[in-house]
Amino acid sequence: MRRLLMPLLMPLLLSGTPLPPAAPDLLRVAVLSDINGSYGSLSYPPALKPSLSRIINTWKPDLVLSAGDLIAGQKASLTDANVRGMWASFERDVRGPLAKAGIPFVFTLGNHDASLARDRREAATYWMRFSPAGTIVDAAQYPFRYSLTRTDRGGRTLFLAVLDAAGPKVDAAQRAWLAAQLATPQAQAAGVRLVVGHLPLAGVSEGKNKPGEVIAEAAALREIMERGRVLAYVSGHHAAYYPAKLGNLNVLSSGGIGGRDYVGFPGTARSVVSVLDINLQAGSARLSALDADTGAAIDPNKLPARIGGLGGPLVRVEEFR
Repeated sequence: MRRLLMPLLMPLLLSGTPLPPAAPDLLRVAVLSDINGSYGSLSYPPALKPSLSRIINTWKPDLVLSAGDLIAGQKASLTDANVRGMWASFERDVRGPLAKAGIPFVFTLGNHDASLARDRREAATYWMRFSPAGTIVDAAQYPFRYSLTRTDRGGRTLFLAVLDAAGPKVDAAQRAWLAAQLATPQAQAAGVRLVVGHLPLAGVSEGKNKPGEVIAEAAALREIMERGRVLAYVSGHHAAYYPAKLGNLNVLSSGGIGGRDYVGFPGTARSVVSVLDINLQAGSARLSALDADTGAAIDPNKLPARIGGLGGPLVRVEEFR
């Protein structure tokens, strides 16, 4: 449940400035994560519908990226039919409308999508109907782990590596896979490299700031991304929007529909949809975020300057370079 904002912290929300149109030389990526409702729900929280409308009709991104929790699984008592019904709802309400609008969707699977063996089976059955939304580099473990590229109007490429990080264990084999992907000619030639996984490298939100809710052995994974010149690691799970530096790596906690308080900052929960305007030539990205309930832009200067969660600290940034 989304908590009420404390009156003294209301200024965290607000400027009514709309998201500016995407510049023709930038690749616009809308980030839409943690959209699931309560366990087994066949419908989505109310803020999702207007958020999708803004994405499709106003922002018109080149790509929608999701850091997971697309459905509301991860409960043993749900039946196979329940889980299939949730994927049918996702197709009807999310993937289908984006596909109709010609907007590609790249995703990682979250704990509510792919923690249990049954959930992983049903996720694979659903996603194998659709090819990865880009030029495939490695899709042997799709939809759980894969890599691809997207090309902008000028022929420059974005490289995306998607981790199977639905739980805290990203083991040595998967770290080796990521290192190998970042060394491929496709990754090396790309103007920007992004890595996406559901769990973050460090704690962002109060309710999730504990072992099991962040990636274990995160330092080893971060070192691979730093060495591979990854622009940013994009995560979900903590449902609190926060762009930051962790060591020498940019990280984006992408927020969600139904938010959580930042660690150490009670009353700051809100639903957020974010946008990356990526300059593939410069190897940078400009960040924007909007309150999903109101459509109001979020002032980055009013986010906490620093979050001291597990595995942190995280230090706020306004742009990824």
